[in-house]
Amino acid sequence: MLTTVNGRIGVFLLAALLILFSALAVYRPPSNIYPYMIIEAPDNVSVTFLLHQRQRSVDCQATIAKLASATLASCPSCRIKTLQCLSELTPSQQDLLSANPLATPSARLPGGVAVYASPTPAAAMGACEESQRLSASSHARMTCSPPNTQRLVAEPARKITATQALWTALALIAAGLAAWFTCWLIIRYEHLHAHLSHDPVASGPQKYHSVPIPRIGGIGLVAGLLMGGGVLLALEPQFKFDIADFGYLLIAGTPAFVGGIAEDVTKKVAISHRLLLTMLAGSLGAWLLGAIVDGLDIPGIDTALLWLPFAVAFTVLAVGGIANAINIIDGYNGLAAGFAVIVLVAIAWVAMQVGDGFIFTTALILIGALLGFLVWNWPKGRLFLGDGGAYLLGFVLAELSVLLVARNPLVSAWFPMVLVSYPVIETLFSIFRRKFLRGYSPGQPDDLHMHHLIYKRVIHGHAGPNNPRYRAEHNSRVAPYVLCAPLACAGFAMVFWQRTPMLMAAVGTGALLYVYVYRRITRFSSPTLP
Repeated sequence: MLTTVNGRIGVFLLAALLILFSALAVYRPPSNIYPYMIIEAPDNVSVTFLLHQRQRSVDCQATIAKLASATLASCPSCRIKTLQCLSELTPSQQDLLSANPLATPSARLPGGVAVYASPTPAAAMGACEESQRLSASSHARMTCSPPNTQRLVAEPARKITATQALWTALALIAAGLAAWFTCWLIIRYEHLHAHLSHDPVASGPQKYHSVPIPRIGGIGLVAGLLMGGGVLLALEPQFKFDIADFGYLLIAGTPAFVGGIAEDVTKKVAISHRLLLTMLAGSLGAWLLGAIVDGLDIPGIDTALLWLPFAVAFTVLAVGGIANAINIIDGYNGLAAGFAVIVLVAIAWVAMQVGDGFIFTTALILIGALLGFLVWNWPKGRLFLGDGGAYLLGFVLAELSVLLVARNPLVSAWFPMVLVSYPVIETLFSIFRRKFLRGYSPGQPDDLHMHHLIYKRVIHGHAGPNNPRYRAEHNSRVAPYVLCAPLACAGFAMVFWQRTPMLMAAVGTGALLYVYVYRRITRFSSPTLP
């Protein structure tokens, strides 16, 4: 009875904190501010300027004042109609910064776009071409695009420089070494903490290791992140990096990590508490970093997301769901960590395209920490991520995904959805399978996930995985099989990171292929499986 009462009190406190931080996120001042200006030019032509976001209001004000001054200097007869800094963009305004065709002429300019409108289409096109001609001899060159044609993408306001890439590589190496050394210490002295940290053999149907293994590898990831951030902090005078945001990211991820590591040590943290803790981490990310989903390119849902409380609630649920999805696929050596490396490479590549140094650098630091951990996890499996590592990893992947889209309108909201489609589809299908096909709780673990079936039915065939020696030898063979699909998804997403229809089609195709392959494996191998 006392345990039940304490559990209810814990749920109540976590729910109260979740509501508190979600409310703070709703009233958080905007962190992304967009310079926006509309001028009236001769011949009844209206020109709309929209630039990429600035992180501070004072930077936006300075940028918009400079733009207005330069415009009036080149066009004395022009009149400024609107001059402001936008805290958020409507879907139509986001389209201005994308490569999508527009019904009116537009011009790409450094860090933004200019759109020309007039009752006389020829006048609007003429003004656009004249702007391009006048800018030919300046540093701020403009490239005009006719109506209803594929446009050049607006260049980012900032670019990843060679120096920044060099210092980021140094932070990656430092993070990798710190994670490697921390994991070595855990393994070297496991006799001191084995009674707390070991994952016993056959402690659940989803367990496929033959000897007890420490499951606190998440500590190595934390060490790597801290070391990478420390290196960048030491280099801060020479290296421009949002070290405060990096610290906020680690603070926000603390509830997810603490809930997971507590489960790793005590084996007694209820799944409801862990889910609430990951959602609490999502609410902290929304408050401290402004990581809020503001659009999905889906009619109706985008309208609802314009209401900030709904957007925050949606983001919190999504972050908690992705963190738990990563924990679900953490079943074999190298699987979850290898998946995360693939996703982070894609995120870092797109962040480089849009000039987002924070996302680029943070992704590479986490890649370094994961590589240091993988030395011990794959292929031999001498250390596991555990719930602490999996939840922290899932949280950071979710936050970087949300921030990449929220900070950079050029990036389709479906880009990260393609990247994380495998664990999300796995989770949703598992809930459906457990609840509706087998009739038991969705939170009850089993060994019928895709990676389990590949291990039992593809790698072992009909012989079955009962021999402990087979378990040790063949555990690491699962990851290369399973990671082929996420690798293909990442490659596709990196090519079409701005093309929402293509990315939507990829997610739908991936879901259909998952169900098809799952049914083929189960029908071929065991008719008793759902």
